[in-house]
Amino acid sequence: MDEIIIGSIPLLIAFGVSLIRYKKLEPRWLRLFTYFLLATFLIQTVGYLYSALLKKSNHFIFNCYTLFEFEFLFVVFFKALGRKIFKNIVIFIALTFTLVYIYEVFIQGHFFIYSPFASNAGKFLTLLCCMLYLTELLMADEYVSFFRTPMFWIATGIMIAAVGDFLYLCFFDYIITNKLDPEGRVYGIITTSLSVIEYGFFTIGFLCKKTWIKNK
Repeated sequence: MDEIIIGSIPLLIAFGVSLIRYKKLEPRWLRLFTYFLLATFLIQTVGYLYSALLKKSNHFIFNCYTLFEFEFLFVVFFKALGRKIFKNIVIFIALTFTLVYIYEVFIQGHFFIYSPFASNAGKFLTLLCCMLYLTELLMADEYVSFFRTPMFWIATGIMIAAVGDFLYLCFFDYIITNKLDPEGRVYGIITTSLSVIEYGFFTIGFLCKKTWIKNK
């Protein structure tokens, strides 16, 4: 319960800042984060209440969120990138993840069992998108002030959270089999810490007054 509350605070702060600065967020697609953060909070809250009140597994809720989360991030990186070849790579990445998700969750029958493989696939592919974005910043013909670019902070936050979660989930089956984290407390601490960092970086990004360099 404590992890849920602590993890929700930075999320709500990021949501509040994005809501306050909604009309000032540029480019306009950055405003999609306001709806994404609200949806994330609602889904996490519903997932927790479903499990706590009904005493049933909420894995299917978070399996659905996995698809929503990563497809949203792929759309964001598609819009953030300017080079056509990078955009095409993101499209390929999104299609690849969709196929992996369908196979793992529906064909393999993991809809009601949390699928670390699908989540890890999404995190790994999202990391590739982050690298593409940072590469484009470094290759820009114009001078780019990274620390005044909203998407730089957002991408960095996503990278940190994805790497941390990815490392834990790589050993998820081993941890569960050997009952190393039977109540999920370690995972809760990890995800809470990563949430604080990720949404903290989101907040900094939303507060940046200088907009990005427009696509060519």
